[in-house]
Amino acid sequence: MLLCLTLLPLSGCAAMLERGHASSTTHVDYAVEEDESILRAETYQGLVNSMLYFVNGRHTDGTIRLYNYAGDVEADLSAARQAVLQDPIGAFAVRTLNFESTRILTYYEVELTIFYSRSAQEMEEIPEVTGLSGVRQELSRLVTEQQESAIFLASYFSGDRELVEELLILACMSAPELFHHHDINTTKISFYPETGARRVVEVKLGWSVGAAEVAQEEQEYAQQLESAASALLEANPPAGESYTVEELAAIVREASGGPDYHGTPLALGALSGEPAADFGLLVAMEYLCRQCAIEVEPVSGSTGLWLIVATPEGYRHLLPDSMYALEEPIPFRLYTDGELLKLGHQWNTEFYPPCTEAGVEALMNEGLEAGPI
Repeated sequence: MLLCLTLLPLSGCAAMLERGHASSTTHVDYAVEEDESILRAETYQGLVNSMLYFVNGRHTDGTIRLYNYAGDVEADLSAARQAVLQDPIGAFAVRTLNFESTRILTYYEVELTIFYSRSAQEMEEIPEVTGLSGVRQELSRLVTEQQESAIFLASYFSGDRELVEELLILACMSAPELFHHHDINTTKISFYPETGARRVVEVKLGWSVGAAEVAQEEQEYAQQLESAASALLEANPPAGESYTVEELAAIVREASGGPDYHGTPLALGALSGEPAADFGLLVAMEYLCRQCAIEVEPVSGSTGLWLIVATPEGYRHLLPDSMYALEEPIPFRLYTDGELLKLGHQWNTEFYPPCTEAGVEALMNEGLEAGPI
């Protein structure tokens, strides 16, 4: 759980996380002969696409007839097989792909035998998403729908395991009541193929209990968290018609047992008097904001995790230390983009709502750039 405190994820604000779907049509340089089990090709690319046709259709065997073929058939067959096994679906689902070729008068006849490591249902149900926002939305769905695993085909995404873990952390922060999903230490993340900008991504949560038991425990935890939050809000009514961000931060500060690097990372623990790690303070604050209809978004940057919250003056950054319970509390402070940049924090500004102050902010940001993490 403490790994959450050191990872530095990238994410996007809710308005920017609309799921991106991608579809493409491969140029057809092969033709169907007598039936769909026999294809005709004349080029190396046609050979590759013919093999992919059989794989994508989950055929266990097939025939390719090579007419007017000018290349080295055996060498090209080996290269084409390797290309198919490096294709996202091939890398994900094909266990072995064998071939035999025979010269028959004016053409070569290639017989394929394909064995799969995945079920037809798994292959058919793989959604395709585009870019970082599409990946993050699939991970958010994994958490919010309380799933055990997620498999999706990501295009225009070349991130590594660490980035996927980081995006999963932010998805967890957006669902403080689903505490089981916060434990990513046993999560297994696989890519098919390992590198590239178009890959199948598989995320498995390594729970020690079954999905039904997890769902039951999370339901009970969510009820306890709601009860604890309701009691705190009832005991600390707002000064005005609705709560301010500062008032909610004060509730978290007073409810928790103080900041502790080794403290609880759970919102319920932080709201129940336990010493809390920054992650626990942040998810507790996020939960209260959502309960009080204050827009809130988890953020990751060069110095760790924090929140962006909506205020009457616009979006502002809220750092964890605003909820530290000190003997001499530091003044409560929210930051604009420019103010936070001047303090040395960096984050990918493309994925978050701007926290600006008209006129002044433009001058503060002059010459400052937040590079991508």
